[in-house]
Amino acid sequence: MRKIILLVVLFTLTGCSVLIASQMMGNASNETTLKRETARSIGKGISPDQVKISNIDRGAYNVSWVAKTPKGKFSCSADDMVHRVNCLK
Repeated sequence: MRKIILLVVLFTLTGCSVLIASQMMGNASNETTLKRETARSIGKGISPDQVKISNIDRGAYNVSWVAKTPKGKFSCSADDMVHRVNCLK
């Protein structure tokens, strides 16, 4: 019985750690960051202020979104930390 209780406690603590870590990483894909990285990815003189973000879809290992800019509408995606951004018109 003692082993079962220890396993339950261990799994509970591990689950809490994973949730906390995923919340912390989720901050990397906030709207401000997505605007900045979209502007950087598209280039061509677009500033983050000119980017409007919608349809954000956060997965476990990636994030995707739609960006509207003066240069058109783009479908963008990146890894969970928004390091490798790819935007297609």
